[in-house]
Amino acid sequence: VGDVERCDLYLALIPEIVNLCLKVNWKKMTSVKNFLSSLINASIHNLQERNSEKELKVKEQIRKVASVASLAAVCELMDGKLEAHLESLPSVDALKKLISFSQFNEVLKKPSYIEEKNSLCEETTSQGWGKIVARYVHDQWICLRFVLNSFATLAQGYEETSVMSLSTVERSKEILQSALEALSILPSDQVLPVFDCMKVLVPKLLDSSEVLCIEAFDLTWKIISSLSNTQLIFWTNLKAFVQFIFDTEVLAVAASAKGQAYTKIKEIIFKLIDLSTTKTGVFNVVLSHCCQSWIFPAVDERSALTNAFLNAGNYSELITEACVFGTVFRKDQRHIQDVHAFIENLGEKCAANVVIESTNRDDHYVRICAVKFLCLLDGSNILHKTFMEDIFIKLLDKDEVVSRSKTRYYANSLQHRIKNRVWQTLLVLLPKLNQNFLCGTLDRVFQAGFSNNQASVKYFIEWIIILSLHKYPQFLDKFWDCFSYDEEKLKKSICTFLSVLAHFDIILQNTSEKKPALKKALTVVLQWCFSHNFSVRLYALIALKKIWGMCRMLHVEEFEALTPVIESSLQQVENMHGTGNARRNWQRIQDHFFFAIFHPVEDYSLETIFYTLPHLSELAEDEWIPLSKFDRFTDIPLPAAFQWCHSRMELRDLKPSDWSQQDMGSHSAEADSQPEWTDVQKKIIPWKNSTPSLDLETAFQDRAAKLGKSNSRLIVVASLIDKPTNLGGLCRTSEIFGVSALVVGSLHYIQDKQFQHLSVSAEQWLPLVEVKPSQLVDYLQQKKTEGYTIIGVEQTAKSFDLTEYCFPEKSLLLLGNEHEGIPANLIHHLDVCVEIPQQGIIRSLNVHVSGALLIWEYTRQQVIKQKEQQ
Repeated sequence: VGDVERCDLYLALIPEIVNLCLKVNWKKMTSVKNFLSSLINASIHNLQERNSEKELKVKEQIRKVASVASLAAVCELMDGKLEAHLESLPSVDALKKLISFSQFNEVLKKPSYIEEKNSLCEETTSQGWGKIVARYVHDQWICLRFVLNSFATLAQGYEETSVMSLSTVERSKEILQSALEALSILPSDQVLPVFDCMKVLVPKLLDSSEVLCIEAFDLTWKIISSLSNTQLIFWTNLKAFVQFIFDTEVLAVAASAKGQAYTKIKEIIFKLIDLSTTKTGVFNVVLSHCCQSWIFPAVDERSALTNAFLNAGNYSELITEACVFGTVFRKDQRHIQDVHAFIENLGEKCAANVVIESTNRDDHYVRICAVKFLCLLDGSNILHKTFMEDIFIKLLDKDEVVSRSKTRYYANSLQHRIKNRVWQTLLVLLPKLNQNFLCGTLDRVFQAGFSNNQASVKYFIEWIIILSLHKYPQFLDKFWDCFSYDEEKLKKSICTFLSVLAHFDIILQNTSEKKPALKKALTVVLQWCFSHNFSVRLYALIALKKIWGMCRMLHVEEFEALTPVIESSLQQVENMHGTGNARRNWQRIQDHFFFAIFHPVEDYSLETIFYTLPHLSELAEDEWIPLSKFDRFTDIPLPAAFQWCHSRMELRDLKPSDWSQQDMGSHSAEADSQPEWTDVQKKIIPWKNSTPSLDLETAFQDRAAKLGKSNSRLIVVASLIDKPTNLGGLCRTSEIFGVSALVVGSLHYIQDKQFQHLSVSAEQWLPLVEVKPSQLVDYLQQKKTEGYTIIGVEQTAKSFDLTEYCFPEKSLLLLGNEHEGIPANLIHHLDVCVEIPQQGIIRSLNVHVSGALLIWEYTRQQVIKQKEQQ
């Protein structure tokens, strides 16, 4: 057996022998202590032995390696077996003295006989010796870690030497410099004890040696980022790194100075968040450690608790980002994440979880940790109060940034999810905020209601407004101001504020003088009952029904003159004859969960906020956070007296189909009838970049059904048209006749004032798709494979007369350019050409007019077919 192999054998055997001591009977502990004392003394003797020869032979080198390995094994044993009180052994004092006075990173010179090996074995032998040297350095740092953790001051009580004549700070600085050197020479899988030592050293030096500490931050981050693809050692090293960087004292000292270290730590925070978007679980480790150390500090003293929580305020970005954290994975990435989660949930049943440390890496746990942390805060504590107000403002800022950066966003996009998470967190914080703070911020909540919001976001904003007015009715004057804006600003948002009035009984629950508020509410609602927009009238009627019912109960005499008019109007709505759109939509909005079942006060719970409401508002399933996850995440416990967890049974038992079926039914209805689509930005589905798991046609059908339209299968392709006026007119015509989608060459056209003047807001209710002219060939081929007949509006030798042509149900209408018509390279992709018969001299109609005629003819034929089938 070669010397290197023999050394490897010793290094493997020594820890096993020492660890065997953990398994012996307690009655034999005396024998164990004697054995460990002998091992420590023998190892110290070997290390202190002086050799007269200039170069140590192999056996002396191996003896030193084995001695340090023995001391490291004993140190780890004492750290893990505290109840045995092994540190009381006399030999441990000698160990402490040896480590305190040692020079670290001492490396072993390669023995001369190895250098003389022939070239054939040189590479293998050198590599083996390098591993032994790395292990030797690694074990030195294990010993130092034990000493640093066990004793407050290095070499305290020992006589001074030339080395220890330096102050404690200077000695700590010297050791930290050695730690940086060790990180540069040790393999990445052996840096853990160095990280642990730096955790002790950096807080002492951050004031006096900031540059050195920043160098430590940079080097440790470089190592962690390089390990991100190394599953076996990444997580243990990450935990050590987090405990080092986010140590309570490190954070506090850096924040008090507000210097380069403070900036560097914040930079690392965002680097970790960025890393966690590709390696799930990273943010979990960071946030769990910080939340626990900030609210449950290791030292159980009031001053320690205060100092620890100050870090939460100084690094509030961590909590803010955690509240909105969550990556939207591609479908293939989501499958990988699901497999990882499944394997980790198997626990020890799966061998992989035994070999690799299993940390729950569900992205939900980041938000759960942040929410539970916020739930533990006490509004009467001035530090907690200031922190919560700061988070509330930062979240409102984030919502505004998202709204400004992307005013048009589709359902379940990252923008939609971030806004949804923002308002969920704001809803959690709301009960802990006082009147003075809300007075200054409620206007910003109202302003958010004026934005284009997806259904789930809209519900949360309305819910916050209702609860705020319920708790502080004196804010009603601010609320009435929202109805005073000009019609242009209100046309997309008035339904949000009318929805709030539909819960006016909850708002006035704590008000003694209800009549003045009812009078004002009735005045506001009545004017919107005459809006030209059908959906606005529906919302106004649902609010009127609620408010008038309250007036009748309170016998408000001032309204007696209005009684015949209002009651006859409401009765007429209730008793509408026939099966038209208006009657169906009136019934649907009354049955909608937000108006029929949802109670803003009684349904206030974590389950409603994070599971039930997202579930009912058709948010993607990976945004639903069940209450069981809050229970399973035990790192941060909820307060013992915490009550508001579960939704009411009536709301919790609703299935999406119970109400969404009404919203998505196949019956025709007016476009504006759907509650959650009234002031919502429509889903614009770029071609070949649609929402995952929905093909284009299904998305169109969904959209049409949501808007209550007939299930038209006509697609109008206007990519070749470049005049905004023609596109605006086509958009209006297409929306009126229920076209399933209008395809344009660029979505920028819809921002043009001429387009908007002609479209009269039709673009808000019609799905638009962007297909550039250069993409038309591929797009037409795709639609052919989906069963569409490609129809060109063009005069050719084989064109069909419009009056004689029978449109297939799945028709795609391709319109030509205003001047050039349909290019020759697209003609042969058409299944048929249709022309409009003419009597005059001028040979062509305006392209908008031509398109309108064909759209009407298609619609007329489909209406006739439907009547024949009834």
